Amino acid sequence: MFDGVCRLGEVPVEPTIICDELFMRLGDEDVLVLDCRDAMDWERFEIHIPGALRMTASEIARDLAMLPDDELIVLCGTTQDCMDIRRICRVLRLRGRNAVCLAGGLHAWVTGGYPTERHARAPSHAHR
Repeated sequence: MFDGVCRLGEVPVEPTIICDELFMRLGDEDVLVLDCRDAMDWERFEIHIPGALRMTASEIARDLAMLPDDELIVLCGTTQDCMDIRRICRVLRLRGRNAVCLAGGLHAWVTGGYPTERHARAPSHAHR
């Protein structure tokens, strides 16, 4: 279940969803998981949450109008404290989207033993 607003110390931050809740909602039509890791982290960790779409924070900001306004948007980053995705979560919420950060990010998902998928590899082409 959502905890509303996550607090680090006494400073309120963007809302989060815990891994258990996301796991139970994976596959729901009203949930969109966005993997917001940068290219370096995407290559370094070759796995993602099943069904997640990869969009960097800059891509989300640029293509905001394309994102649904009637679904829960779950942002998954690399850092356990959500520092890498808080700003884009705030932008989405200010633009009327129901966005939350995955508490603990990909690290919490993987260490919690939740399912993952390997990235599809782009076909390599031999040079002639």
